[in-house]
Amino acid sequence: MHFGKIIKSAAYANGLSAAEFAALLSISESRLLNLYEQREWTTGYIKLVSEVLNHDFCRHLNKGYSVNFFNEDGQQPLEEIQLRIRYPKGKDFLLKTWLHKITLIAKAIGLQVRE
Repeated sequence: MHFGKIIKSAAYANGLSAAEFAALLSISESRLLNLYEQREWTTGYIKLVSEVLNHDFCRHLNKGYSVNFFNEDGQQPLEEIQLRIRYPKGKDFLLKTWLHKITLIAKAIGLQVRE
């Protein structure tokens, strides 16, 4: 995901030139053009742009996590379960630790893990 490209497209879709959008954000046009080139933005800029364009760009921060447990022989049919986990902001490390432990358990019972 490239935040700069996402925001640039949204600004132009709203009919804003770089100069107009920069003025709304209270930053220089050159700073805005530099931001357009950046893949990752600070949450402060994402929140500011969300407010100015009246759009929730923070939703792009919700990252998915997928793990496949599969058998090599391909003889057995596979099943799939999808989980949606809600957790408080700032607990990403704990969630990733928990998911890592789940993959270790899967390996311990003989499943192969592909992330």
